[in-house]
Amino acid sequence: MVKLYDLDAYATEFDAKVVSCEAVTYNKQDVYAVILDRTLFFPEEGGQSPDKGVINGLEVIDVQIKKDIVTHYTKSPIEEGSTVHGIIDWKHRFSNMQQHSGEHIFSGIVNREYGFNNVGFHLSDNIVTMDFDGVLTSEQVADVEYKVNEAITKNIEITAAFPPKAELDAMEYRSKIELDGDVRIVTIPG
Repeated sequence: MVKLYDLDAYATEFDAKVVSCEAVTYNKQDVYAVILDRTLFFPEEGGQSPDKGVINGLEVIDVQIKKDIVTHYTKSPIEEGSTVHGIIDWKHRFSNMQQHSGEHIFSGIVNREYGFNNVGFHLSDNIVTMDFDGVLTSEQVADVEYKVNEAITKNIEITAAFPPKAELDAMEYRSKIELDGDVRIVTIPG
């Protein structure tokens, strides 16, 4: 499966082939689990809510990933083997991108200034929470917030890459969990 969201986070439409479409009960609803050969839909992963949008005009009600397979849940079936057109809800995607980038900036500054690591993150449609392995005072939070807003105002370029294993092994990076396989490194200078 090609994860188009890793190749271009700003893309909003894509075409794909339906690999499978199976009737399932999911969250107490009778729905269809649709697997495509490629997808632009970011699944619920890493504490972030999934993308919203449509496939061939059908609302995608959830997107999940398990064992590197992204499953799209719809209320109606889509014919296996058919070619489909997907459209991402850009407003929702862009909000998630902004909030998740803000979390990276906030966590990086907390780590640099106070030595605490981010040990939990949750991004829903209306709230973002972060957990650290230490306690920040209200003054420290205000200091970090000021520095985060300063970084945002400077419009610092954010890059993301999947370094080769040899480069990754030599690299120092922060992660809440032990990672296997491809690791996406987000870099925000400073």
